[in-house]
Amino acid sequence: MFIKFQKHFTWALALSALSLSKISCSPVDSNGITLRDTTEKFTIFEDGSVATDIVEANDGSVSWIATAAGGAGGGVSFYAKPDKKEINIGNYESIDIDLDYSAVEGKWTEGAENPGFCLRILPWDSTGLFGGYEDLEYFDADAPSGNLKYTVKIPEDFADKIKASSDYDSILGFAIKFNDYQRGNNNGDQLKVKLNKVTFNPKKNAPEDEAFNDGLTDSQRGSVIEIYYPTRDYTVEESALTDEDRYEKHAWVYLPAGYDASDKDTKYPLFILLHGSLQNENTWGLTNKGRGGKIKGYMDRGMASGDVKKFVLVAATGVASKNWGPNGVGDDYPAYEVFGQELRNDLIPYLKSHFNLKDGRDNVAISGLSRGGGQTMNIGVKECLDIIAHFAPLSAPVVNVPEFIAEVNANKAFDGLTIRNLYATCGDNDPVVYGSYPQFIEDIKDWDRIENFKEYTYPNGTHDFPVWYKGFNDFIQMVFKIKGEETPSQEEPTIAGGEDSEEQSEPEVITDSVVVEDEDSAEQSD
Repeated sequence: MFIKFQKHFTWALALSALSLSKISCSPVDSNGITLRDTTEKFTIFEDGSVATDIVEANDGSVSWIATAAGGAGGGVSFYAKPDKKEINIGNYESIDIDLDYSAVEGKWTEGAENPGFCLRILPWDSTGLFGGYEDLEYFDADAPSGNLKYTVKIPEDFADKIKASSDYDSILGFAIKFNDYQRGNNNGDQLKVKLNKVTFNPKKNAPEDEAFNDGLTDSQRGSVIEIYYPTRDYTVEESALTDEDRYEKHAWVYLPAGYDASDKDTKYPLFILLHGSLQNENTWGLTNKGRGGKIKGYMDRGMASGDVKKFVLVAATGVASKNWGPNGVGDDYPAYEVFGQELRNDLIPYLKSHFNLKDGRDNVAISGLSRGGGQTMNIGVKECLDIIAHFAPLSAPVVNVPEFIAEVNANKAFDGLTIRNLYATCGDNDPVVYGSYPQFIEDIKDWDRIENFKEYTYPNGTHDFPVWYKGFNDFIQMVFKIKGEETPSQEEPTIAGGEDSEEQSEPEVITDSVVVEDEDSAEQSD
């Protein structure tokens, strides 16, 4: 059913070595960042940068080497203020950039276009270059090397785009990214960049910037922890396993506000979140650093308002072999296909033994982007319908839905089991998936096994995170809400303990397919 990906995209998230050489100095010759006529030295967002040979020079400039990576070219992220407090992007009309650039000798593909760049804005909930962002503008140099001075105009609706994604127009800062997407670069091409000056030009009579405040108290925020669970290489026959084929695997776990490990009477549903090809458990940006990432903000605010039922979420690597990392890209396509065994035999049992989770398939959901969306359907629905009831494939390449449905319906173990919620999304400018997406929707929306179906076609969206962040946020508004139940208010205990009935009611099929014209779009895929 699913198109087997080749290496369309190589994702550099959290993988490129960050070599940072710091030289203490004061800004000279006005190099640095200027906000409202005040110039200060650049403050590098170290954890949010993906580059090598980063150097802060005595003249106030910052240089680095960015590497091409299948569209995910590297770059460096910067805070807007030295104290790392936010500014309001709605207060500014343009940004001036002054940088020098040159290809690294012997590291540039002959015939590639002149270097291109992207000015990427990092909202308050961003974790860096590839973790929650809004691309402001792509711009190109007119020569292979030299100095580039460029003014980026901030559209009037840009602050609204930030709010649509992050609820507030507060931004941490910006990133300068090497644009290697469909420009003739090969993976490994390298570009040296020296950023001299960045100036944020305020609107006339713009108010003072205010630090971010979402109105939540600390007690209303969830927490993020790391786990290491025992598993094995499922591409190796059990009889042939060696010690090298058994290992502990890293994952991130989100615990909702109020979670108390000692309170065994209050239990929560489980949400499993997967990544795409050549990505990993870090891809979604969930972290125990800073504000925790964009999706943590979605969960915190949704659960605090009562619009989202409280759940425990795990972001794991969907590569079931020793090539999974650790904590990095796992380039092993057969291992994606056998992840269902790890999910059923290792990951879910570990989570149930270490966290207060509700029993029953109605209390398990799975979602993934791109190849992880394929796993959501091919593993989640086709292999694990007996233990999972809610599904959200995000930009998943799918074909031959009638054959897929026939295979699921032929499985006697799944007789009487419905899909409680199925949500799907894709950008209508997605070069990888959209060609087959409309037919997928047409073929699957009337499947009588589905109780509640929703679809969102993202206008001008590509194969990129703006589509997937919206998809995640849409799905958490739906998930674990069974017909006849009401979402508890934030004051109520979210979920009581006890066994859950597996008895199925007659499904009520609800379809909601929408194309919205005024949402923000992703200009380009990384």
